[in-house]
Amino acid sequence: MLQVFRESFGKAITIVILALIAITFIFWGIDFGTTQLSYAAKVNGEPIPIREYESSLQRTQNDYQQQLRIELSDDILLGIRQQVLDEMVMRKVLLQRTTEAGYRISDARVEQSIRDTAAFQIGGQYSDDVAVSMLRDNGLTVEGYRLSQRERLTLVEFEEAIYESSFITPAEFRRYIEVYFEKREIGYALFAAASFAGQVTIEDAEISQYYSDNEAQFQTEETVDLEFVVLDLASIAAATEVSEDELRRFYETEAERYAGTEERHVRHILIEASGDDREAARAEATRVRERLDAGEDFAALAAELSDDAGTRNAGGDLGWYVRGVLDDGPLDEALFAMTVGAVAGPVESEFGFHVLRLDEIRAAAQLPFESVRAELREELARTNAASEFYDRATELAEIALDAGTDLASVATEFGLPLETLTGLTRGSAVDRFVDPAPFLEMAFDEDMLASGRVSDLIELSDSSVAVLRVTAHRPQTLKPLEDVSAEIREALIRESTGELAADAATAYISAIDGTAVAAGTQDPAAMAVAQGASWTARVSVERGSDAAPAPIVSTVFAQPRPAAGAVGVAQTPLDNGDEAVVFIYSATPGDPEDIPGGDRDAGQEQLVDQAAQAEINAFGSGARASAKVRVPDQILNPDL
Repeated sequence: MLQVFRESFGKAITIVILALIAITFIFWGIDFGTTQLSYAAKVNGEPIPIREYESSLQRTQNDYQQQLRIELSDDILLGIRQQVLDEMVMRKVLLQRTTEAGYRISDARVEQSIRDTAAFQIGGQYSDDVAVSMLRDNGLTVEGYRLSQRERLTLVEFEEAIYESSFITPAEFRRYIEVYFEKREIGYALFAAASFAGQVTIEDAEISQYYSDNEAQFQTEETVDLEFVVLDLASIAAATEVSEDELRRFYETEAERYAGTEERHVRHILIEASGDDREAARAEATRVRERLDAGEDFAALAAELSDDAGTRNAGGDLGWYVRGVLDDGPLDEALFAMTVGAVAGPVESEFGFHVLRLDEIRAAAQLPFESVRAELREELARTNAASEFYDRATELAEIALDAGTDLASVATEFGLPLETLTGLTRGSAVDRFVDPAPFLEMAFDEDMLASGRVSDLIELSDSSVAVLRVTAHRPQTLKPLEDVSAEIREALIRESTGELAADAATAYISAIDGTAVAAGTQDPAAMAVAQGASWTARVSVERGSDAAPAPIVSTVFAQPRPAAGAVGVAQTPLDNGDEAVVFIYSATPGDPEDIPGGDRDAGQEQLVDQAAQAEINAFGSGARASAKVRVPDQILNPDL
């Protein structure tokens, strides 16, 4: 299994990988100021390699950049460094503890997890070549990926063991039902912020002051215009000639890869067995076999004697099977040792004893050359083009150093289109590239912005490089006051009307006596209307209910249950600036009998999962606290 993974790809793929690795080592490498170190941290003496840390750090920074779409401040960058380091240290601690506890993942399980990866499959079937190509395109080595899979499965097995052993008591579950499914009857007064707009006057001086105090809110975003050229292996491969003879030879060397799978059509009669009756079941199956040998009809005996309700009325027909699907032991061995028309058995399995008959064999069909010709051509062309890609990338890097500000001539010399992008920000999503982060990092490099010269070579991926030039740079600038004054006025009005609504709600609530409301001597609805608020009559709500605005529901369930003979009262702002005063008349605990069985089961499963996660977190925290961790100063402070 996974021959390519065990044999280091094969000669042709090795040529590609070595060429690409050579490019990486000659031209690139992420510079975080820590490359003189070999490790990012040592956990109980075991190092976390610096390249793993830098790679994870780069991916995380890219994610933040895409999400926030701003230039990351030094504080944010430091926080990201700490986050990535903490996660990697915790992972290492857990791996050490699980290894000490005896968790081991077999090679077979690692290989099966790789085979089951959808990204490594074509038409549902695993492909070594697809796997190697995917790993290569993502900058991963085969052995590195195997190790990461082994570590992942180790942690998964550890977590599964905790989940499987976690439980909650019936009393805990009942308490959960009572709290989570509790119902509360409420009414509320709503003081609309907009109703106070007539009381608000915003002076020009206030707008000017707000503008001065909040200039950071009114900055234009820094942008650049660019021109660039891209050199990629795919384009070179597309133009690479591959002869018919080369394709035929390649097809022959890859014949095993395109071999189909033999299928066998089988019937069975099952005699179930468990515990002490296995020998009796074996004897019964033997008698079935003897009756078949004596000439009785297989389908008739299946209908009479088989314990497999799903097949006995269909003559025991199990359908078509390939090796390893029916069973990975005796059943499989027996089936694939039979000839058409033969009967075998009894064969033992976990279900009992089977008597088998092989009806038909569908021979493995080799995929014809023409059906895979395009795939072969693309793969062989990429292999043949790897050397040219390396040579041209080397040449492009050299010419870019001497190009000054003339990128157009570089594009002409290399026969590449001169592409442009305008209005790019530091967080732009550039559809042209799978990962635009290296490109944007170079585009906003201080030297690139100041000089307008052609950049150094940029590694976009292991099979794609680029150079760029900044043709225009527009720094952040403060928008004119006249352009944002209307926006500021609206913000100040919202702020003022919200404050007035809150003040009105506070005055209203100060006049409310929960006991008087409960006794009926105070009418909160009439009082609310008299003070300009609207009133919503009693409604029953649960957690997550949409019967009332979400802030009101959250506030209701954050309050204690009302005491006997009293009504709970609470004030809360809404997202639109309105202010609500909520009255809690009653609270009814959830009743297990009122909860549908499916909801109860889901709730119980959720609680067990939460208990397991808490146990995992506690285990990790304890292991981390007792671990000896050494982190070089440069990791969190790269300026040192």
